[in-house]
Amino acid sequence: MRRFSILALVAIVAVLAALPAAASAKVQLAGGSTTLTLAKGTAAALTANGISVRPLRPAKVRGGGVAFPITGGSIDPRSGAGAIAHSGGLVFRAGSTRVPLRSFRVHVGSRRAILTARAGSARLTVLSLSVANAKVVRNGLGTTVKGVRASLSGQAAKALNAAFGTRLFSRGLPIGRVVVRAVPAQAELAGGDTILALDSGAGTALQSLGITAAPIDPASATGAGLLFPITGGKVNTATFAGSISHSGGLRLSRGSTVVDLASFTITVDADPDLTALVGGSRVSILNLDLTQQARARRALAVHQLDSQVSGRQITLSGARATLTAAAAAALNQAFGTTAFTEGFLVGTATVEAQAR
Repeated sequence: MRRFSILALVAIVAVLAALPAAASAKVQLAGGSTTLTLAKGTAAALTANGISVRPLRPAKVRGGGVAFPITGGSIDPRSGAGAIAHSGGLVFRAGSTRVPLRSFRVHVGSRRAILTARAGSARLTVLSLSVANAKVVRNGLGTTVKGVRASLSGQAAKALNAAFGTRLFSRGLPIGRVVVRAVPAQAELAGGDTILALDSGAGTALQSLGITAAPIDPASATGAGLLFPITGGKVNTATFAGSISHSGGLRLSRGSTVVDLASFTITVDADPDLTALVGGSRVSILNLDLTQQARARRALAVHQLDSQVSGRQITLSGARATLTAAAAAALNQAFGTTAFTEGFLVGTATVEAQAR
């Protein structure tokens, strides 16, 4: 099996790809890998001194480097800043001396970026990471970071010299470059719209009651329906479970009676619904019936909307929106009627969201 330097630990480094550690929304990671390409000079020096480095499963040699599977963590998908965990590791050997390093972790903070590993029962700071020349590339919802440089930490150099009885290792010793390809478990939403196409029956019922429905700015009325701007939220990239927040709202009025429904939040879970601020309180006003497109997803009892992901555009459609019992009761009381009932079909919702 091909040999790689201890510094290969660098692999994890990739995660840091983008040092900017300013406060930002992070997303959980579902998978991916970090690959290390070792500096030729370092590899040659290790070999010349009889020190070999081999990957520990499930890390493996791939394309001239060592690939370490990503098992979790969270990062800012735009910069790569955050933390990332890996499985596998490296074992360093010289003669009868064997030093395994496992459970690589990368931490990118406001002042420094490091890679740590577990050696026996202790966790050791192994690498200092430089992202001065790093490049972050977005591939759909994923994040790829290239050009991260890693150098040996003083702590690791001291420990390795002691273990192998050498002076070969020194603080700042160049290790190599890494590339990280992180697959997110979540998507942070940054924009887009939710369109509510009113059912013709709902429009007729409102008209017969003399109730006018009008969007609250910045929501608007379009040919496709009422459009509500998306302001944020997070959804699971596999099931789309999560929440989606909006600005604007809907005003129902008749004469001097006005009911404002504002700041919509869609929640996709085992019982999907849409809530709104009504008189300062958040109330569930619409049940989102997804049974026509229901699909069991893994262990989650989540009803999946018809969905499509193109680049960072996420489209969820096919949600039949019906009044909740609480909303029906509130509207009946406000407008002095009994026309509103639980299950009253309001329309169909389509989410067209842009992920960061």
